[in-house]
Amino acid sequence: MSCEENGSSGFCWEVDPFTGHTARTNAVIVGGNYESFAYDDQDPDVEARFFTTEDSGNGPLVRYTPAAAAFNTGNVYDILTSDGGTHDYLVLNADGTFEWSSDESAGASSASTYFPNAEGIDVINRQLFFVSKVRKELFELDLAAKTWVSSSTVSGAFDKQPDQIAKIAGDSNFLYFCEDGDSDSDIHGRNKNGDFFTIVRGDGYSTETTGLAFSPDHKYMYVSFQGNSNVYAFWRTDGLGFDAVKADIKYH
Repeated sequence: MSCEENGSSGFCWEVDPFTGHTARTNAVIVGGNYESFAYDDQDPDVEARFFTTEDSGNGPLVRYTPAAAAFNTGNVYDILTSDGGTHDYLVLNADGTFEWSSDESAGASSASTYFPNAEGIDVINRQLFFVSKVRKELFELDLAAKTWVSSSTVSGAFDKQPDQIAKIAGDSNFLYFCEDGDSDSDIHGRNKNGDFFTIVRGDGYSTETTGLAFSPDHKYMYVSFQGNSNVYAFWRTDGLGFDAVKADIKYH
C-alpha cells in the first residue's frame, strides 16, 4: 500500500511488485493528503478493516470496511477495489472513549480538536497506534473496548515531530518511530513501560526519516531518508531481532 501525500488530490494505491498489479483502492473515497495505512484482521465481526491517516489540520482518520462479498471472489485484489464497502471516521470523546461515525465532518472536527496532521499508524493485537505530528503525541486505541489514551513523544533526542511508526510484539513490545523536522531526524523506540531510546542517528541528513518497515522475522529494519531518496537496511550484530530486549539499552 502506498498513500499519496498530495494536497487535496491524493489517494491510496495497492501495488504488487511481483505481478505488476497497480490499482487505486477504495480505502478513501475523496482526494486528500494521505500519509499512512494499517489494517486489523482480528475483528470478530468482519474479515478485515483498513485505516488511513491524513496529514492535514482537520484530516479525519478513516476506517474502511469492504463488503463481505469482496473477500469471497477468489481474487485478493478485489478486497480493496470492490464496490459496496463502508467508510467511518474516528471521533474521540473527552471521557476517554471513542466511536466510529459515518459523518465525515464529525471525524474532521475530532481530528482538528485532538489529532491534527496525523501521520504514522499501526495495528497489532487489536491495539491501534497513531501519531499527531504537530501535537507530538502518540494515541493508543483499544479497538475492542473503544477506549483511548494519549502521551507525548518528546523525550531526549526525540524532540521533533513523530512520523511513521511500527509496532513489534515480542519480549520487548517495542514501538518504533521515524522523525520529521529536517536536520538530525532519527529513529527512536519505546518499550512497554513508555521509556524511549534512540536506535539510529540521522546526523548529517537534513531530511526526515520515513517508510519504516521490518522483515517478517524482525531481524531487519528498513527506513528511508526522504530528501536523499536513500533506503537503508539495519540489523543487529548480535543476531537478535528488533523485538528482542537488550540489557544495556540507553534510555533517554
